[in-house]
Amino acid sequence: MPNDEGQRYDKIDVFHRSRTAAGGSFFRGKHILRQMAAVIHGNTEKEGEPALGKNKANLLTKLLISYVLVLLFPVLIILLYYYPYSAKAVKEKEMDWNAHITEQFMTSMDTFTRYVYNLPFELVQNREFRLYQAGESDYQRVLIANEMKKYNATDAFIYNTLLYVRNIGVLFSKSGSAYSMGDMATPGVGYYYENWQHAYLKETLNTLNSPMVRPVEEVVIPGNNRVRVLTFLQPLPVGGSNSPGVVMIMVREDTILRMMRSVSEAYNGDIFIFDERGRPLVASNASLYQASGDLAALVERMGKASGAKEENGAKEANGVSGANGPTSGIHRINGVSYVVSQAVSDKNGWKYVSLLPVSDSLQGIRMVQLNTILLVGIILLLEVIVIYVSIRKNYHPIKRLVDFAAALFEPQEQRPMNEIDTIRYTLSGLYATNSRLDEQVKETLPIKRDRVLLELVNGHFLTWQAFEREAVKTGIDLTGPYLTVAVISCETEDVEANWVLEFCKRKEEGVPEEGAGARGYFFKSTYHHEIVFVCAHEEGFAVKEALARLQEELQAELQEELQEKLQTDPGWRTIIGIGEPAEARSPKSAHMSYLQALRTVEQLRLRGTHPILGFGEIEVSPSGTVSYFAELLQSLELAILKNEAALVESLIERIIGYLGSDGLAPHMVRSVYLNTASVIFNGLQWFRQDDQSLLRLTDAAFRPRYTLEQMAGILRDSGTKLCEMIREALPLPKARPAAREEILAVIEAKGMDPNCSLQLLADHFGMSVSNFSHHFKKEMGQNFKEYLDRLRIQKSTRLLRESGEPLEAIAAQTGFTNTSSFIRSFKKIVGTTPGQYRQTHKG
Repeated sequence: MPNDEGQRYDKIDVFHRSRTAAGGSFFRGKHILRQMAAVIHGNTEKEGEPALGKNKANLLTKLLISYVLVLLFPVLIILLYYYPYSAKAVKEKEMDWNAHITEQFMTSMDTFTRYVYNLPFELVQNREFRLYQAGESDYQRVLIANEMKKYNATDAFIYNTLLYVRNIGVLFSKSGSAYSMGDMATPGVGYYYENWQHAYLKETLNTLNSPMVRPVEEVVIPGNNRVRVLTFLQPLPVGGSNSPGVVMIMVREDTILRMMRSVSEAYNGDIFIFDERGRPLVASNASLYQASGDLAALVERMGKASGAKEENGAKEANGVSGANGPTSGIHRINGVSYVVSQAVSDKNGWKYVSLLPVSDSLQGIRMVQLNTILLVGIILLLEVIVIYVSIRKNYHPIKRLVDFAAALFEPQEQRPMNEIDTIRYTLSGLYATNSRLDEQVKETLPIKRDRVLLELVNGHFLTWQAFEREAVKTGIDLTGPYLTVAVISCETEDVEANWVLEFCKRKEEGVPEEGAGARGYFFKSTYHHEIVFVCAHEEGFAVKEALARLQEELQAELQEELQEKLQTDPGWRTIIGIGEPAEARSPKSAHMSYLQALRTVEQLRLRGTHPILGFGEIEVSPSGTVSYFAELLQSLELAILKNEAALVESLIERIIGYLGSDGLAPHMVRSVYLNTASVIFNGLQWFRQDDQSLLRLTDAAFRPRYTLEQMAGILRDSGTKLCEMIREALPLPKARPAAREEILAVIEAKGMDPNCSLQLLADHFGMSVSNFSHHFKKEMGQNFKEYLDRLRIQKSTRLLRESGEPLEAIAAQTGFTNTSSFIRSFKKIVGTTPGQYRQTHKG
């Protein structure tokens, strides 16, 4: 352990050597550190005391051997045996559980689909179905429709069953309805398959001679609602190839997914169902399957592996193959690791594949990691005890260090100190010395150079001679007849701005090309997102072209270094504003060029379409609109004082439009924004003087670097809040009683408006919602919603009888926001759907 202390002080000595090379005199500190290292190593000989070089080597060997043996042996056991074995056991448990869930879901599906496959046989055995005679009389059709109703509640798994009779081309639903092939081609009338062409649907129903399953797809059901269903098609098992009909069975996707979740509520993975040919039938997460072909390829590989396993199992003597049993493993899909389990049904050959993200199954592994950390902590505690015993046993080297420190740093306060206090006092002295060294290191050339240049462009130097005195100390050379300042603004976060600064400093020597008679420097501005470039050059030097080349190189390197950032934030960019070349040897000219560059950057940020622009290229806009803004601002102040909320909103919108007009110079945009924001926030403060949230909102509103859209949003949001406060401060109108005739007149005028509500009428009569609701029921004999719904349905019945407009148009005319709510309310009041009502009352 003492030797470790010596190595640490040797490193401090080397660190101070490197600082001494950069500047400053630290000879006393170096001398002290060397002596302390020599004392710790035992190289200082006292009178009558032999050197301890040999003992030092023996002590180091003993310490190293004891520490390594104590620490490495149990740690190796944990890391090489316990942790891998435990993690493997947890993963196997997760795979077994995932396989169990998959098998349970497959069993449930096999149980429910058994009835789907048996239903055609049940229909054939029903003697009331005389399909070959269906075309002879309407009575047979009515008989078939009535018989289909008996299958309406036979199985909750099936959403609907359609019996297609080929000789008449009609489908009979288990609800008792009948649909022609023309109805199936009309959305909202029959069952309209969006992805199944009607001609192909008709051909399939007329020629189907073997069972067929269509994957889950969108179907527009009667009433224009949409559902996602899995469709089974089976010919009736009579008549051979001339079967009289086809059974079309629909199972809703959400029914299958609920069945999947019912297997285990704690399971949060995804399950996919594929048919025997590998086509996806049902997917709880369709986007995962469509994102890439990884899952399809994995299912194909697992299918081949399962087939090979089945062939090998068939050759075994015991005859146990287990080919259809669940198999599990960990695979990567779309770059994410999943626990994947597959089970193949022996009933229909369907493949059931479940995917559980490995991250969701790591809870057990995290417990293993926690136990591992706990064990390592116990081992480290034992190690600390061993180290402490070793230090106590090898006390003499530490004693020599204490004696040397006491002689070197004599305490100012004469008080008794133990060994630890003495070492702490010595280290405090070294820390104070080190702090003084740090202060000197901060004045090294790169930092001081940037500070001097920043003071130059900010106009802090009164004379060029004062600047040159500081520039000579830091190696700045700005000799030349002209001086140009440019500003590079990074429209991004701080991390990328720092990266751009480092890139620019690397390219500093090459931006003004050799032989061009120019010298430039990059440094960070007062704002964290801006980088300033100062260049002294000859007449005719193209600063813009040099910076344009730098910008191209910067974008090229960004594609490599910050590719991930560019993918998540494609709007990342840099813009460069260049001031006019100014006369050299004049701090005022440098400051003016810097201000021009800042104005040019503001122009690019608000109106610019190019990444780089010079101040001389800015088009000067007419300034005659300043008086117009002054009038608007004065009107806004008066409107706030008069508590005219509507006028305040109108004036704010006019000012926002003025902000975005082309006639306003970009450098004036922020002035207009700040003046308007000040007036609005003064009004807010007048209404809410002690509101801390307003102080935070004000602080956010006056930050720099806002775009036009952000400025408009802040003004609009704060103006809305101000108008709300004005309206709250105004006295409410006095409530007045509402007569029955007045209520009926308002409802007649606004009842068919979708926005007509109890709140609207209560506001109209100056009453609260609860009081008006009670008053309405007292006057009209029923509550407001019932009365309004009956009034709207009454008008809709007339439109259904007298016009041929679609349900969507009638719903809109009678104040319903959507067709579904219209149909629901119509059926509740009339007792039938609008479509059935129209068919009944057509003549």
